[in-house]
Amino acid sequence: MSLRNEHELANTRWKLARLEARYEALRSESGGDEELRELTMESLKQTINQFKEEIARYECGASNGGRRGRMLQNDVEVANTRSKLRRLEERYEAVEKGADGDESQREAALTSLKRLINQLKEEIARYEAHQAVRR
Repeated sequence: MSLRNEHELANTRWKLARLEARYEALRSESGGDEELRELTMESLKQTINQFKEEIARYECGASNGGRRGRMLQNDVEVANTRSKLRRLEERYEAVEKGADGDESQREAALTSLKRLINQLKEEIARYEAHQAVRR
């Protein structure tokens, strides 16, 4: 998902607010299937984080001459991104191997994780390609 205009930004912010409200409602809820609630909260948190990232990317792009997408600026950012990538890949493997819980929730989590993994790989590849051109 990549925001293209202010209308999509506004819609994403509205969706984010609803997701955050649902997450908080689940946090304060008691009783019922605890495992299902935890899995639902994890899925909601991943979606919330994805929406926040998309909003930040759009705002960053809007403030740097309209260039969309995040551009890593230096080797420290690349190292941090690689660390995040490694942790996401480890989480992906753990979720993939896990047989617990609802299959549809597991698949949704895997899809979300894979999307984030691919985004980070693209950012690293863009940075490396840009550095190669500079040399």
